Amino acid sequence: MERFATAYHVLGLEVGATKHEIKKAYRKMAFKYHPDLNSSPSASSKFRNVQKAYEVLTTAQQTYADAKLKQQKAKRSASPTSRDRDRSRISREEAIKAAREKAQRIDRLQIQKEARQFAQFKKSIYYPWTLAMTYVSLAMFVLIIFDAFLITETQNGYVIDKQPNRTEILGKSLITSFDLTFRDGNTISIGRWAGESVSEGTYISFARSLIFHDIPTMHVVGRDFKEFQIKTFTKPPYLFFLIFIGVPLLLFYVDRPSAVFYSAGAFARYGVVVFIVSYIIF
Repeated sequence: MERFATAYHVLGLEVGATKHEIKKAYRKMAFKYHPDLNSSPSASSKFRNVQKAYEVLTTAQQTYADAKLKQQKAKRSASPTSRDRDRSRISREEAIKAAREKAQRIDRLQIQKEARQFAQFKKSIYYPWTLAMTYVSLAMFVLIIFDAFLITETQNGYVIDKQPNRTEILGKSLITSFDLTFRDGNTISIGRWAGESVSEGTYISFARSLIFHDIPTMHVVGRDFKEFQIKTFTKPPYLFFLIFIGVPLLLFYVDRPSAVFYSAGAFARYGVVVFIVSYIIF
């Protein structure tokens, strides 16, 4: 029992962890101490201890499962002769042992292959670029949340002038936004759909975010004194956008390396740059 407790401790697990938890911890610890990824003098011996702990626990769990299955089969079947029982038991145990050793060998080879690939990735220019864009994504993620929910400034006034902003697309002139000028000389820009609901001579009040200068909602009092509200987000921090910009943050939570890790890394290198530039410009 002390041997099993030590094996659990090496993998950083509580005694009685499931097979899935053992395999997940093994991958995590193996990549942490793999000689290709860790240049520490003690990494090699720690890596061997991790492999040994994994073999001990998986062997113990499989042996327990096999013994339980054997008992269930014995209850259902007729009692064979003593010689047949011994022959059957030896043959079955040899097959189980061979299958278990094969599975462990495949796990070791897979870890070796992934560790070499990850080591090559860490030496390439893509790795620091990925990490840089991941931290940029984190900063942008936090800024969007703060900008949307915590920091605003209130403004109001009478609209004395409204001018459309046009963009030429394939030879056609399209209105993308409107510039509203107030009596005090201040000017704001709002999206096309919101701008079409505001006319000269109306009184509007709104809260503008301090970081991205976004206007989530505009309160309008028309010339006929009717009041209504307009949703005027031009760069909305909706859940979709937060998830989109937060994809690279998966690098902090998934196994290294893994398909999710590489996918999030590829997105960080290219998607984050395009998204952030588009968010700030538009």
